[in-house]
Amino acid sequence: MPDSVQTASRHSSAGTVFDEDTSRTFGIVVGVEFAAAAAGAVVLAVLRRRELTSAWIGFVVGVHLFPVAAIIGYPFIYLVGVLVTIVSLVGVPIARARNVAPSAIVGAGSGTFLLVGAIFSAVAAAIAG
Repeated sequence: MPDSVQTASRHSSAGTVFDEDTSRTFGIVVGVEFAAAAAGAVVLAVLRRRELTSAWIGFVVGVHLFPVAAIIGYPFIYLVGVLVTIVSLVGVPIARARNVAPSAIVGAGSGTFLLVGAIFSAVAAAIAG
């Protein structure tokens, strides 16, 4: 049984993968993510590079998934983190080459990977539970 399905089955009856310790650590990770995303967005606005904000936010979201995967013991999230991070890094050059807004590439790519990851996780939990 893949690790992701095992993780889903271990926690499906509890309704959450968080306990007292992981909940606090997760809160810290999300706080750092939010602060980094906001600070980067402000810097980009000051530099008049707002078109890069979606790539920055995508990068922060992708990178934050690595500690999340470790905290909850769900290795599948590493894959989602890699894919979202890659989209955030290649989205701007692809957008420029196609003469579209970076948010079109980064948003569509990141959103797709996050949605597929969520669906996979929900299906895995349903099968396991």
